[in-house]
Amino acid sequence: MFRTLRNFAYGLLVVLLIAACQTPTSIKQSSPTSVPASADNCRTVEHEMGVTEVCGQPQKIAVLSAHILDNILALGAQPAGYAEVIEVNLQTYDNPTEQIPHLGKWVTTKPVGLGTRPSPSLERLTQLKPDIILGESWANSDEYSSLSQIAPTLLFNDRKNPNEPQSWQQNIEGVAQALGREARGKELLAAYDRQIAQARTALEPVLKAHPRILLINSDLDTYVGLSADSTASRLLKDIGFEIVVPPGAEGNVQSISWEILPQVESDIVILMYCTSCSGGDDLLNPLDPSQKQWTERPLIESMDAFQKGRFFFVDMYLWTSVTRGPLTDQLILEALPDLLLPTVAEEQQG
Repeated sequence: MFRTLRNFAYGLLVVLLIAACQTPTSIKQSSPTSVPASADNCRTVEHEMGVTEVCGQPQKIAVLSAHILDNILALGAQPAGYAEVIEVNLQTYDNPTEQIPHLGKWVTTKPVGLGTRPSPSLERLTQLKPDIILGESWANSDEYSSLSQIAPTLLFNDRKNPNEPQSWQQNIEGVAQALGREARGKELLAAYDRQIAQARTALEPVLKAHPRILLINSDLDTYVGLSADSTASRLLKDIGFEIVVPPGAEGNVQSISWEILPQVESDIVILMYCTSCSGGDDLLNPLDPSQKQWTERPLIESMDAFQKGRFFFVDMYLWTSVTRGPLTDQLILEALPDLLLPTVAEEQQG
Protein backbone atom coordinates (compact mmCIF):
# COMPACT_ATOMS: atom_id res chain seq x y z
CA MET A 1 0.00 0.00 0.00
CA PHE A 2 2.80 2.43 0.94
CA ARG A 3 4.66 1.69 -2.31
CA THR A 4 1.43 2.28 -4.26
CA LEU A 5 0.89 5.66 -2.58
CA ARG A 6 4.53 6.66 -3.22
CA ASN A 7 4.22 5.68 -6.89
CA PHE A 8 0.96 7.61 -7.20
CA ALA A 9 2.48 10.72 -5.60
CA TYR A 10 5.56 10.52 -7.82
CA GLY A 11 3.43 10.14 -10.91
CA LEU A 12 1.34 13.15 -9.87
CA LEU A 13 4.44 15.32 -9.38
CA VAL A 14 5.89 14.37 -12.76
CA VAL A 15 2.56 15.26 -14.41
CA LEU A 16 2.55 18.61 -12.59
CA LEU A 17 6.13 19.40 -13.60
CA ILE A 18 5.42 18.47 -17.20
CA ALA A 19 2.17 20.43 -17.23
CA ALA A 20 4.04 23.50 -16.02
CA CYS A 21 6.13 23.38 -19.18
CA GLN A 22 3.24 22.93 -21.60
CA THR A 23 1.62 25.76 -23.50
CA PRO A 24 -1.62 26.42 -21.63
CA THR A 25 -4.90 26.92 -23.40
CA SER A 26 -5.65 30.63 -23.39
CA ILE A 27 -9.28 31.20 -22.39
CA LYS A 28 -10.36 34.75 -23.02
CA GLN A 29 -13.63 35.80 -21.45
CA SER A 30 -14.86 38.92 -19.76
CA SER A 31 -15.00 38.71 -15.98
CA PRO A 32 -15.63 42.17 -14.55
CA THR A 33 -14.99 41.57 -10.85
CA SER A 34 -13.35 44.00 -8.48
CA VAL A 35 -11.68 44.42 -5.13
CA PRO A 36 -14.04 46.20 -2.67
CA ALA A 37 -14.05 49.82 -3.79
CA SER A 38 -12.92 51.33 -0.52
CA ALA A 39 -9.58 52.28 -2.05
CA ASP A 40 -8.77 54.61 -4.88
CA ASN A 41 -6.45 54.03 -7.84
CA CYS A 42 -8.74 51.57 -9.59
CA ARG A 43 -7.47 49.99 -12.82
CA THR A 44 -8.53 47.29 -15.24
CA VAL A 45 -6.11 44.37 -15.35
CA GLU A 46 -5.98 41.98 -18.29
CA HIS A 47 -5.26 38.31 -17.60
CA GLU A 48 -5.87 34.96 -19.24
CA MET A 49 -9.51 34.75 -18.17
CA GLY A 50 -10.54 38.24 -19.23
CA VAL A 51 -10.34 41.56 -17.40
CA THR A 52 -10.72 42.40 -13.72
CA GLU A 53 -10.98 45.75 -12.00
CA VAL A 54 -8.67 46.09 -9.01
CA CYS A 55 -8.47 49.06 -6.67
CA GLY A 56 -5.60 50.15 -4.45
CA GLN A 57 -2.99 47.68 -3.21
CA PRO A 58 -4.60 44.37 -2.16
CA GLN A 59 -3.23 43.31 1.22
CA LYS A 60 -4.69 39.84 1.80
CA ILE A 61 -3.34 37.92 -1.20
CA ALA A 62 -4.13 34.26 -1.90
CA VAL A 63 -1.39 32.69 -4.04
CA LEU A 64 -2.09 29.46 -5.94
CA SER A 65 1.38 28.50 -7.21
CA ALA A 66 5.07 28.73 -6.40
CA HIS A 67 5.63 30.74 -9.58
CA ILE A 68 3.12 33.40 -8.52
CA LEU A 69 4.58 33.35 -5.00
CA ASP A 70 8.01 34.12 -6.46
CA ASN A 71 6.53 37.00 -8.45
CA ILE A 72 4.67 38.66 -5.58
CA LEU A 73 7.61 38.34 -3.20
CA ALA A 74 9.91 39.94 -5.78
CA LEU A 75 7.36 42.74 -6.10
CA GLY A 76 7.47 43.35 -2.34
CA ALA A 77 4.12 41.79 -1.43
CA GLN A 78 3.38 38.96 1.00
CA PRO A 79 0.99 35.97 0.81
CA ALA A 80 -1.95 35.50 3.17
CA GLY A 81 -2.56 32.01 1.77
CA TYR A 82 -0.49 29.65 -0.37
CA ALA A 83 -1.09 26.48 -2.42
CA GLU A 84 2.01 24.27 -2.87
CA VAL A 85 2.82 22.12 -5.88
CA ILE A 86 1.89 18.98 -3.90
CA GLU A 87 0.03 18.42 -0.64
CA VAL A 88 2.28 19.01 2.37
CA ASN A 89 -0.50 18.71 4.95
CA LEU A 90 0.00 22.12 6.53
CA GLN A 91 -2.91 24.18 7.83
CA THR A 92 -0.57 27.14 8.29
CA TYR A 93 2.94 27.87 7.08
CA ASP A 94 4.02 29.03 10.53
CA ASN A 95 7.73 28.58 9.76
CA PRO A 96 7.98 29.47 6.05
CA THR A 97 11.77 29.37 5.91
CA GLU A 98 11.67 25.66 6.71
CA GLN A 99 8.35 24.83 5.06
CA ILE A 100 8.48 26.55 1.66
CA PRO A 101 11.46 25.39 -0.41
CA HIS A 102 13.87 28.12 -1.54
CA LEU A 103 11.36 31.00 -1.39
CA GLY A 104 10.40 30.68 2.27
CA LYS A 105 13.19 32.93 3.51
CA TRP A 106 11.45 35.89 1.86
CA VAL A 107 8.05 35.14 3.45
CA THR A 108 7.39 37.23 6.56
CA THR A 109 3.75 36.23 7.03
CA LYS A 110 2.29 32.91 8.18
CA PRO A 111 0.20 31.97 5.16
CA VAL A 112 -2.80 29.70 5.43
CA GLY A 113 -2.21 26.38 3.67
CA LEU A 114 -4.54 26.28 0.66
CA GLY A 115 -3.85 22.73 -0.46
CA THR A 116 -2.29 22.09 -3.84
CA ARG A 117 -1.65 24.17 -6.94
CA PRO A 118 -4.05 22.27 -9.25
CA SER A 119 -6.70 21.79 -6.57
CA PRO A 120 -6.78 24.63 -4.03
CA SER A 121 -9.15 24.32 -1.10
CA LEU A 122 -12.25 26.41 -1.76
CA GLU A 123 -13.25 25.99 1.87
CA ARG A 124 -10.02 27.47 3.21
CA LEU A 125 -10.12 30.25 0.64
CA THR A 126 -13.64 31.15 1.74
CA GLN A 127 -12.53 31.23 5.38
CA LEU A 128 -9.50 33.35 4.50
CA LYS A 129 -11.61 36.02 2.73
CA PRO A 130 -8.74 37.28 0.56
CA ASP A 131 -8.76 40.64 -1.18
CA ILE A 132 -7.49 38.95 -4.34
CA ILE A 133 -6.62 35.47 -5.67
CA LEU A 134 -3.68 35.05 -8.05
CA GLY A 135 -2.89 31.85 -9.96
CA GLU A 136 -1.91 30.34 -13.30
CA SER A 137 -4.38 29.68 -16.10
CA TRP A 138 -2.99 26.24 -17.02
CA ALA A 139 -3.64 25.02 -13.45
CA ASN A 140 -6.78 26.86 -12.31
CA SER A 141 -8.93 27.78 -15.31
CA ASP A 142 -11.45 25.03 -14.50
CA GLU A 143 -11.98 26.48 -11.00
CA TYR A 144 -12.05 30.09 -12.17
CA SER A 145 -15.79 30.57 -11.75
CA SER A 146 -15.77 29.16 -8.21
CA LEU A 147 -12.66 31.11 -7.25
CA SER A 148 -14.16 34.35 -8.58
CA GLN A 149 -17.15 33.93 -6.28
CA ILE A 150 -14.77 34.02 -3.30
CA ALA A 151 -12.66 37.01 -4.37
CA PRO A 152 -11.49 38.78 -7.52
CA THR A 153 -9.35 36.17 -9.29
CA LEU A 154 -6.66 36.77 -11.89
CA LEU A 155 -4.95 33.89 -13.69
CA PHE A 156 -1.75 34.50 -15.63
CA ASN A 157 0.30 32.73 -18.28
CA ASP A 158 4.06 33.16 -18.63
CA ARG A 159 4.31 31.66 -22.09
CA LYS A 160 2.90 34.07 -24.67
CA ASN A 161 4.31 32.18 -27.65
CA PRO A 162 4.31 28.35 -27.84
CA ASN A 163 7.80 28.45 -29.34
CA GLU A 164 9.23 30.46 -26.46
CA PRO A 165 10.23 29.18 -23.01
CA GLN A 166 8.22 30.05 -19.94
CA SER A 167 9.46 33.31 -18.49
CA TRP A 168 8.33 35.53 -15.62
CA GLN A 169 9.01 38.53 -17.87
CA GLN A 170 5.84 37.59 -19.77
CA ASN A 171 3.47 38.09 -16.83
CA ILE A 172 5.27 40.16 -14.17
CA GLU A 173 3.72 43.41 -15.41
CA GLY A 174 0.23 41.95 -15.12
CA VAL A 175 0.86 40.68 -11.60
CA ALA A 176 2.46 44.01 -10.67
CA GLN A 177 -0.54 45.91 -12.01
CA ALA A 178 -2.93 43.65 -10.06
CA LEU A 179 -1.04 44.46 -6.86
CA GLY A 180 -0.60 48.17 -7.57
CA ARG A 181 3.18 47.76 -7.77
CA GLU A 182 3.83 48.69 -11.39
CA ALA A 183 7.02 50.63 -10.67
CA ARG A 184 8.61 47.65 -8.95
CA GLY A 185 7.68 45.43 -11.89
CA LYS A 186 9.53 47.74 -14.27
CA GLU A 187 12.56 47.71 -11.95
CA LEU A 188 12.68 43.91 -12.03
CA LEU A 189 12.55 43.84 -15.82
CA ALA A 190 15.30 46.44 -16.10
CA ALA A 191 17.55 44.59 -13.65
CA TYR A 192 17.55 41.28 -15.56
CA ASP A 193 20.04 42.29 -18.27
CA ARG A 194 22.45 43.59 -15.62
CA GLN A 195 22.23 40.33 -13.69
CA ILE A 196 22.94 38.28 -16.81
CA ALA A 197 25.89 40.51 -17.73
CA GLN A 198 27.37 40.07 -14.23
CA ALA A 199 26.94 36.29 -14.44
CA ARG A 200 28.54 36.22 -17.91
CA THR A 201 31.58 38.05 -16.57
CA ALA A 202 31.88 35.76 -13.56
CA LEU A 203 31.52 32.61 -15.67
CA GLU A 204 33.74 33.68 -18.58
CA PRO A 205 36.45 31.06 -17.80
CA VAL A 206 33.82 28.30 -17.91
CA LEU A 207 32.25 29.69 -21.09
CA LYS A 208 35.61 29.52 -22.84
CA ALA A 209 36.59 26.07 -21.56
CA HIS A 210 33.26 24.21 -21.33
CA PRO A 211 30.48 25.94 -23.31
CA ARG A 212 28.24 22.87 -23.94
CA ILE A 213 25.81 21.91 -21.18
CA LEU A 214 23.37 18.99 -21.05
CA LEU A 215 20.43 19.54 -18.70
CA ILE A 216 18.44 16.53 -17.54
CA ASN A 217 16.03 15.79 -14.71
CA SER A 218 15.49 12.58 -12.79
CA ASP A 219 14.20 11.00 -9.60
CA LEU A 220 17.57 9.20 -9.31
CA ASP A 221 15.76 5.92 -9.83
CA THR A 222 13.58 5.30 -12.86
CA TYR A 223 12.92 8.54 -14.71
CA VAL A 224 15.22 10.70 -16.85
CA GLY A 225 14.06 13.59 -19.00
CA LEU A 226 15.40 16.55 -20.92
CA SER A 227 15.25 20.01 -19.37
CA ALA A 228 16.17 22.07 -22.41
CA ASP A 229 13.21 24.39 -21.73
CA SER A 230 13.76 24.93 -18.01
CA THR A 231 14.49 28.09 -16.05
CA ALA A 232 18.13 26.99 -15.82
CA SER A 233 18.23 26.51 -19.59
CA ARG A 234 16.92 30.03 -20.23
CA LEU A 235 19.46 31.57 -17.88
CA LEU A 236 22.40 29.56 -19.20
CA LYS A 237 21.53 30.38 -22.81
CA ASP A 238 21.23 34.07 -22.00
CA ILE A 239 24.65 33.90 -20.34
CA GLY A 240 26.07 32.36 -23.53
CA PHE A 241 26.21 28.59 -22.96
CA GLU A 242 25.06 26.09 -25.58
CA ILE A 243 22.29 23.81 -24.31
CA VAL A 244 22.88 20.37 -25.78
CA VAL A 245 19.91 18.37 -27.06
CA PRO A 246 20.38 14.72 -28.09
CA PRO A 247 19.79 14.02 -31.80
CA GLY A 248 16.12 13.40 -32.55
CA ALA A 249 14.89 14.85 -29.26
CA GLU A 250 12.05 17.32 -29.67
CA GLY A 251 9.58 19.11 -27.45
CA ASN A 252 9.86 20.99 -24.18
CA VAL A 253 9.73 18.01 -21.83
CA GLN A 254 10.67 14.55 -23.02
CA SER A 255 11.65 11.30 -21.40
CA ILE A 256 14.80 9.75 -22.79
CA SER A 257 16.64 6.49 -22.33
CA TRP A 258 19.59 6.20 -19.97
CA GLU A 259 21.44 4.51 -22.86
CA ILE A 260 21.42 7.75 -24.83
CA LEU A 261 23.32 9.80 -22.28
CA PRO A 262 26.86 8.48 -22.85
CA GLN A 263 26.43 9.20 -26.56
CA VAL A 264 25.67 12.89 -26.00
CA GLU A 265 28.66 15.15 -26.46
CA SER A 266 28.62 17.76 -23.70
CA ASP A 267 31.23 19.47 -21.55
CA ILE A 268 29.03 19.74 -18.47
CA VAL A 269 26.01 17.78 -17.25
CA ILE A 270 23.56 19.29 -14.76
CA LEU A 271 21.09 16.82 -13.35
CA MET A 272 18.03 18.26 -11.65
CA TYR A 273 17.04 15.64 -9.13
CA CYS A 274 13.54 15.23 -7.74
CA THR A 275 13.38 16.01 -4.04
CA SER A 276 9.69 15.25 -3.63
CA CYS A 277 8.72 12.43 -5.94
CA SER A 278 7.27 10.43 -3.07
CA GLY A 279 5.26 13.43 -1.87
CA GLY A 280 4.65 14.74 1.65
CA ASP A 281 7.60 15.46 3.88
CA ASP A 282 10.18 14.79 1.17
CA LEU A 283 9.42 18.26 -0.21
CA LEU A 284 10.60 19.72 3.10
CA ASN A 285 13.46 17.26 3.57
CA PRO A 286 15.08 16.93 0.14
CA LEU A 287 17.26 14.07 -0.93
CA ASP A 288 21.01 14.37 -0.58
CA PRO A 289 22.33 12.74 -3.76
CA SER A 290 25.80 11.30 -3.67
CA GLN A 291 28.17 10.03 -6.31
CA LYS A 292 27.79 6.53 -4.90
CA GLN A 293 24.23 6.43 -6.24
CA TRP A 294 25.58 7.15 -9.70
CA THR A 295 28.74 5.09 -9.76
CA GLU A 296 26.41 2.12 -9.52
CA ARG A 297 25.18 3.10 -13.00
CA PRO A 298 27.83 2.10 -15.56
CA LEU A 299 26.20 4.22 -18.26
CA ILE A 300 26.54 7.38 -16.18
CA GLU A 301 29.99 6.48 -14.93
CA SER A 302 31.16 6.14 -18.54
CA MET A 303 30.21 9.73 -19.41
CA ASP A 304 33.18 12.00 -20.05
CA ALA A 305 31.67 14.82 -17.96
CA PHE A 306 31.18 12.44 -15.03
CA GLN A 307 34.75 11.14 -15.20
CA LYS A 308 36.14 14.70 -15.30
CA GLY A 309 34.11 15.96 -12.36
CA ARG A 310 31.75 18.10 -14.41
CA PHE A 311 28.55 16.29 -13.48
CA PHE A 312 26.44 18.34 -11.04
CA PHE A 313 23.30 17.76 -8.97
CA VAL A 314 20.73 20.51 -8.34
CA ASP A 315 17.15 20.60 -7.06
CA MET A 316 14.47 20.11 -9.71
CA TYR A 317 11.97 22.25 -7.75
CA LEU A 318 14.09 25.37 -8.24
CA TRP A 319 16.00 24.74 -11.46
CA THR A 320 13.30 23.37 -13.78
CA SER A 321 10.09 25.37 -14.06
CA VAL A 322 8.20 25.15 -10.78
CA THR A 323 9.11 28.51 -9.23
CA ARG A 324 10.54 30.30 -12.32
CA GLY A 325 10.39 33.88 -11.08
CA PRO A 326 12.79 36.78 -10.38
CA LEU A 327 13.90 35.29 -7.06
CA THR A 328 14.50 31.92 -8.72
CA ASP A 329 16.74 33.64 -11.27
CA GLN A 330 18.63 35.32 -8.46
CA LEU A 331 19.21 32.06 -6.59
CA ILE A 332 20.39 30.18 -9.68
CA LEU A 333 22.65 32.99 -10.88
CA GLU A 334 24.20 33.17 -7.42
CA ALA A 335 24.75 29.39 -7.36
CA LEU A 336 26.28 28.98 -10.83
CA PRO A 337 29.77 30.42 -10.11
CA ASP A 338 30.20 28.25 -7.00
CA LEU A 339 28.98 25.24 -8.98
CA LEU A 340 30.99 25.64 -12.18
CA LEU A 341 34.11 27.72 -11.54
CA PRO A 342 35.93 25.12 -9.39
CA THR A 343 36.20 22.78 -12.39
CA VAL A 344 38.19 25.35 -14.34
CA ALA A 345 40.36 26.22 -11.34
CA GLU A 346 41.20 22.56 -10.77
CA GLU A 347 42.13 22.08 -14.43
CA GLN A 348 44.36 25.14 -14.39
CA GLN A 349 46.11 23.88 -11.25
CA GLY A 350 46.52 20.44 -12.79
